[in-house]
Amino acid sequence: MIELTKITAINQNLAWLFQKVAIAILIGIFIGVERERKKKPGEKYFGGIRTFPLVALFGFLSAMIASFTEFYLYAIFFLIFGVTISISYYFAAERGEIGGTTEIALFIVFILGSLVFWEMLLVAAAIAVVVQIFLAFKSELRTFAGEVNQEDIIATIKFLVLTIIVLPILPNKEFGPFNAFNPHKVWLVIILIATVSFTGYILFKIIGANKGIALLSFLGGIASSTALTLSFTQKSKEVKDLSRNFAAGIILASSIMFPRLLFIIFVANQKMVPALTVPFLFFTVVGVISSGFIWKKSSKQVNNIDLTNPFKILFALKFGLVFLAILFIAKASQFYFGNSGVYLSGFFSGFADLDAIALSLSELSKKIVSINVAVNALILAGFANTIVKLFIPIIFGSKELRKFVAIGFAPLLISFVIYFILI
Repeated sequence: MIELTKITAINQNLAWLFQKVAIAILIGIFIGVERERKKKPGEKYFGGIRTFPLVALFGFLSAMIASFTEFYLYAIFFLIFGVTISISYYFAAERGEIGGTTEIALFIVFILGSLVFWEMLLVAAAIAVVVQIFLAFKSELRTFAGEVNQEDIIATIKFLVLTIIVLPILPNKEFGPFNAFNPHKVWLVIILIATVSFTGYILFKIIGANKGIALLSFLGGIASSTALTLSFTQKSKEVKDLSRNFAAGIILASSIMFPRLLFIIFVANQKMVPALTVPFLFFTVVGVISSGFIWKKSSKQVNNIDLTNPFKILFALKFGLVFLAILFIAKASQFYFGNSGVYLSGFFSGFADLDAIALSLSELSKKIVSINVAVNALILAGFANTIVKLFIPIIFGSKELRKFVAIGFAPLLISFVIYFILI
């Protein structure tokens, strides 16, 4: 039965309707372009630059028609579409073209068109991006599958299983001196940091370690700038001719650390983000420019960058203990010394782990200290962590690396001093 009131409502807001139609079509084009680009000359298959937007539009119209009739019509439209795709796959398989990626992508695009009508625009856009990544990075994903070893798989499974089992039963309440220990929150923090670091680790595996120092340094800043600093410092003694490149890479990774932290803070406590955005972007820009200044193009490549899978249980537990210790020190310092204690704990904690102090301060800023105090303490921690990144190469690196690292880090350290003078 057709609901005339819904049809009338749609007619009265045609601009809104056409806007969503356009979004659905753009999503189809976005994915269809990649399928068309990967098509070999003379190759014929069902689904390209025209088919994908039409399928998105079909999904949109199916959802719209079902909204003012009966929802079972949507199931009928979907079934008709499914039969069409199945027939296409059958004939493709008859020709020996066994795959199914395009057909599955078409199913997803149909649903994305429907999601747009149902006003789930962000969900549709996010899924479209994920689909595009899987379609565009076919060879890289195959490389990743070859790079993954059994140890990585076992470590990841253990971590995920432990999380699924342990997290629901951990008590979500404060214990101990200064109420510093909340088991549920500690494990959530471990999951957050391990996931962010694992993203960089996966990118290393997908892209490979022979794409150049600059790209590896960028990814190292996402995974672990400290681990990359240690690795490049060690390699500077093995390949002294690349010491300048290694120095630029260390500075670049140390600069990417700030956007990474901003993302972590956004997840943990969005109220801190506005106050951190300008200084963090300032530090990032200064660091990237400094890295580019000392960079020297080289045809040589770097292999075997040493990074640890952050989903290893021992890695996660160590981080959890560090986070808990820093949170306890910060709370105790604030209790006995006020804001000065928070600043001191932030600075000294930065020597050990910047992620842990960032999350500890985001937790403190919810109840105990002001946003400004937490922000300034975190920037002090960033200053201390940058000093660590400077001294690791100076103490353990090659003679050439020491010189270039000192030159490259100078503008970044000066930018911190400028910030402290201004506040």
